[in-house]
Amino acid sequence: MFKKTIVLLAGALVVSSCATNQLHRGVVAMKIDDRNAHVTLNKNEVAVGDHVELFGNKCVPLAGTRAKTCERVEKGHGVVTEVLNDNYSAIKFDSGVTFQEGDFIEKHSH
Repeated sequence: MFKKTIVLLAGALVVSSCATNQLHRGVVAMKIDDRNAHVTLNKNEVAVGDHVELFGNKCVPLAGTRAKTCERVEKGHGVVTEVLNDNYSAIKFDSGVTFQEGDFIEKHSH
């Protein structure tokens, strides 16, 4: 019984280690216009039609110091419209989404 349990646990560990949930992140490298940008997601990370989420940083001063603390804030949604080359892709953000160079994006995992 003990050996069977060890074998089952070892098998579960091997199977779970093969499953990857790799998160693909990029940065807005160039703002083209109010809805379009070039981002640092390459051809191995995204494909045309993939959905991405846009994030920014909201930083506020810490009381009594010159230091700041930042938190990640969700800014909106976009879709990959073109894989430009080995390093960059084009994204079109939903209407009304405000963004700037330096904001970061994550590919949806669904």
